[in-house]
Amino acid sequence: MFGIQTSELIVIALIAILLFGPERVPEFFHRAGQFMSKVQRSADDLWTSLQTEMNQVTKPLEDMGKDIKSIGDKISNPLDSPGVDPAPEGELDPQAEAESDPHPPTEET
Repeated sequence: MFGIQTSELIVIALIAILLFGPERVPEFFHRAGQFMSKVQRSADDLWTSLQTEMNQVTKPLEDMGKDIKSIGDKISNPLDSPGVDPAPEGELDPQAEAESDPHPPTEET
């Protein structure tokens, strides 16, 4: 408990008896216990609220990081992304084939 040893507690109790008298010591320790309980509760509430605030700040940043990584993966591997249907080797659509022919047929009139 707070790093206090038994011998230190005995010294604190003796000093309390001398300062407050034997009839008021139980009341003093009761109030001291209540005070320590309130301090502990306040510290726990503060820690919880700090954790909540930090989560509200970091969660959107983590989501944004995941989105950026996903976009980066799509950019680095464009053929692996869904929606791209590459033509089998050797097969081009007629428009692409006409554009890639070095000697296109000409119409003679």
